[in-house]
Amino acid sequence: MTPTAPDALCLSPVWKQHVWFGLIGLVGTGWLWFAMSRHGIGLSPDSVGYLAVAQHLLEGKGFLSYRGEPFVLQPPLYPLVIATISFLLGSTPATSALLINLLLFVAVAYFSGRLAILITKSFPISIAVCISVILGVPITWVSVFAWSEILFILLTILAFLNLIGFVSSKDKKDLLVCSLYLACSCMVRYAGLFSVFSFLLFLILMPGERLQKKTYRIVAFLYISSLPISLWILRNYILSGTPFGPRTMASLRPNEIIFLFFDTFSGWFIVQTDALQNDIILILILIFLTFAVSTACIYQIKDTNILSLVIFVFTYSLFVFISSVRFAYDPIDNRLLSPVFIPLVIVLLNFSNKVLYPYLKSKVSSSAQSRLIILGAVIWFTHPVLSTLTLGFEVRQEGKGYHAIYWQTSPTLAQVRQARERLIRLPIYTNDPEGLYFLAHIRAEHLPFRFRSTWPESGQAYLIRFKHAYRGGCLDIIEGLRQAADIKPLAQFSDGEIYLVTHKSLLASPTLVPH
Repeated sequence: MTPTAPDALCLSPVWKQHVWFGLIGLVGTGWLWFAMSRHGIGLSPDSVGYLAVAQHLLEGKGFLSYRGEPFVLQPPLYPLVIATISFLLGSTPATSALLINLLLFVAVAYFSGRLAILITKSFPISIAVCISVILGVPITWVSVFAWSEILFILLTILAFLNLIGFVSSKDKKDLLVCSLYLACSCMVRYAGLFSVFSFLLFLILMPGERLQKKTYRIVAFLYISSLPISLWILRNYILSGTPFGPRTMASLRPNEIIFLFFDTFSGWFIVQTDALQNDIILILILIFLTFAVSTACIYQIKDTNILSLVIFVFTYSLFVFISSVRFAYDPIDNRLLSPVFIPLVIVLLNFSNKVLYPYLKSKVSSSAQSRLIILGAVIWFTHPVLSTLTLGFEVRQEGKGYHAIYWQTSPTLAQVRQARERLIRLPIYTNDPEGLYFLAHIRAEHLPFRFRSTWPESGQAYLIRFKHAYRGGCLDIIEGLRQAADIKPLAQFSDGEIYLVTHKSLLASPTLVPH
């Protein structure tokens, strides 16, 4: 639902502007299709988890992980959407995920333009936002993989559209639809709870309403936006004893996390700081980024619509930081921070339009203004263009994740498929269980991260190690496990090995399974 109040309608783009937003989105989607059409959508361990749940739904088995256990690590909406598309089109979950990402990509670009013109009231700035989206490093990155972030981003943008409609009209229908979009975002990613918190904080700070009326609306907003995820969390606790599934404790220090933050943000607009070897230049870039973003936010904080974006950017970023300190998951990168990219772009471009440009007009001549605007556009778009083109051609030439050429042509996997019936007679351990499941249809246990004197508990097991696994080669883990078990190589290949593992207490006994 889009804003319906008269004030909101007069700010909405005319049909030609709608067409421009859609065309820009289609251009980006065409490039995305060109990149992924040869090898398919990128697949990471999380992607395999989503596709496995979707497949189990199609088979009528419910929300089960690839290991056949209750699915609790992520919310259910994204795999449910994949399963629905697969059911309607008769396509595989991987193909459905690719189609979903193409549709979501054009939708994100289109509605980003809608959101930008409502906030900035400038069609050129809205076009710049649209182009920034299709060229944006984080949006493209999350779109070439079967990940839930792109759906989460779309739902967040739609929630903002209706929130702004509510600010303009005070129409409770806009707040209702905003709550529903946020409820759906929570069912896509648990991080949606922090989106709810940021919107809640904005509603509390929003002026112009009586306390009793504001309290009623806030309670209704909280109830609607948090009810579905609350029920899902209750279900998780009943099935697994944890609200969000088991989590590993963090291994990164706060200073390392802060560096990853700045490295990601600088990679969106300037250059990734890890490419710089000079500490002084690195510090200067970090100071400049902090100053630029803080200044843009402070100068516009009186604008109610901009305030909603600023609160979201800081709240969501704080969530990522705190959770990274507490738990270990993917390092802070384009994927984790991608939901703040579009709000941040709108804030920065609006600052350039409303603050920097009027200042320049008062200081320089008209010809100099034109040159500065062109220079600013070149600086703003050069790095994203180069990064996006590089990523696109890399995806087209090599593929990503388990659809990459090196996985598809793996000699280790070829041997595993050939010896599958023999291997599954014993428990199997590997440093990439999701890859083994997706590429060889074998369920395996992950190598234990900590030494266990009883490993392998079954006495004997097979161990399959991939040199280019998502979690690394894990040679150090295998060496540590030799204290408990004899690890005998059965086959060695250019990209991995297959071992027979026997607990040392059984070495005197005859081998139970032929190998």
